[in-house]
Amino acid sequence: MKKFIIITSIIVILIGGYFIYKAISDKNTSYTLIPVSKGEVVQTVSVTGTVIPAKQIDLQFENQGKINKIYKKVGNEVLAGDILIALNTGELNAQYQSSKAGLDITQAKLAQILAGSRIEDIQVYQAAVDNAKVNVTNKEKALIDAQEDADYGLMMAYEDALDIIKTSYTVADQALLIVFAGIRQEYFNGNSQIATGVKDKENIAKNDLSLAKNSLDIAEVNSSYDNIDSALKEMKTAVTSVRNALAYIRAALDDPSIENLVSTADKTSINTERASIDTELVSLTTAEQDISSVKVTNKTDINTAQSNLDTAESALKKAEDELILKKAGPRQEDINLAQAEVNQARANLLQIQEKINKMTLISPVNGIITNIEKEEGETVQANSIIISMISNGSFQIEANISETEIAKVNLNDKSKMTLDALNLDDEFTGQIIGINPAETIVSGVIYYKITCVFDAEDSRIKSGMTVNLDIETDKKENVLYLPYYLIKESNGRKYVNVLEGEEIKEKTIKTGLEGESNIEIIEGLKEGEDVVSES
Repeated sequence: MKKFIIITSIIVILIGGYFIYKAISDKNTSYTLIPVSKGEVVQTVSVTGTVIPAKQIDLQFENQGKINKIYKKVGNEVLAGDILIALNTGELNAQYQSSKAGLDITQAKLAQILAGSRIEDIQVYQAAVDNAKVNVTNKEKALIDAQEDADYGLMMAYEDALDIIKTSYTVADQALLIVFAGIRQEYFNGNSQIATGVKDKENIAKNDLSLAKNSLDIAEVNSSYDNIDSALKEMKTAVTSVRNALAYIRAALDDPSIENLVSTADKTSINTERASIDTELVSLTTAEQDISSVKVTNKTDINTAQSNLDTAESALKKAEDELILKKAGPRQEDINLAQAEVNQARANLLQIQEKINKMTLISPVNGIITNIEKEEGETVQANSIIISMISNGSFQIEANISETEIAKVNLNDKSKMTLDALNLDDEFTGQIIGINPAETIVSGVIYYKITCVFDAEDSRIKSGMTVNLDIETDKKENVLYLPYYLIKESNGRKYVNVLEGEEIKEKTIKTGLEGESNIEIIEGLKEGEDVVSES
């Protein structure tokens, strides 16, 4: 029994040890971290070619241009590297100077960002904040003033309206007393149809004036704006009724039954009261319009003051944010952007320099000039033969490049080569001297023939030998890069895995030049940042 327990314990320990080891092993080997590096990315096109006997070399320019100078004549012996023909580069030189100035500007901007803010700069931004605060205070006071002015202006308009209502009541009451208590009693005191009409108009006017008087009394006790508005409305109705009554009684005085009995003084008295009532009606209408106008003006003034305050507060917030940024120093995002602008400007400059370089035709080998197609001042077309020569060398290389790769290859591209017949450690160099623009179809696949020459002769090289060419088609120096195998792609989006805390997350990136084993990183990562390589 004891032996069984011992054996069982050993087994448990071994099994537990295995799982502990596996857990530790998995934790340590599940992934590795690869830092983003800065260096050189070289794009190459690899093809297989064949050594052939040297023959006439036809040279051409990649771009159209006007011949500025021809340095050699037919029959001249030339060495590899001699300048043969130069095209006019005036426009390209101007572009180069402009791009160089652009590069200087971006470099200065980057240096300024890296240097951070000077005390003088911070003081300028602090002054902007102080001025913005003063402006906010001024706009707050302007809003308070606008509100106070609005309150005072509206109060005065209503006080004036209340005075006009009082006056209108007095004038209307007097008109009823003078006209209807006197003239009606004298001429329309019977039961005739005209007399009845005059009495009806009088009663309507008196009733309306009584209602207006009640509203006026309320407004005098409590001069709220609503009470004054109500009194103004009632009084306008009452004055209109009095006006209508006066017009009716005046017309009644011209009735043939009493026309000869009416005195001129009575007619004049009615006309006078009618004129007074018309004046009050105009005053009441004007009071209504004044109140409405003051309200509109007040709203406009307050809205303008509030808008000015909002603008001032926004300007203060912006000034405070800018001051915070100045005090905080440069952000990494700003540095990255400025560095990217420098890189782009430098790439533009190199691109223009490359174009300028291609405007000069250089002898690829030692040889003799056999033909020159053009003269100085004439225009040459792109990819048309301009000069021919016979090489002093014994051999050239011909190779076919697929249509998917030919666009990467340019004249004068450098190439590293090995020959199957020789030791693979024996590496030769050369350059592309010809690209045939006409396609060659091999087994239904489109290829383009290129011609390459050796930089140096070697007695071991024989016609017919197979050559492996690695043509350097592009190169970028001092750029961020990662190994190919770390880059992943999904639905057209390229990304890498990075470690955030203890969690692996995807990070979108933008890539550039693709080398043989490395790829340029344009956006999304910075130098030294770790990328996860899963085991």
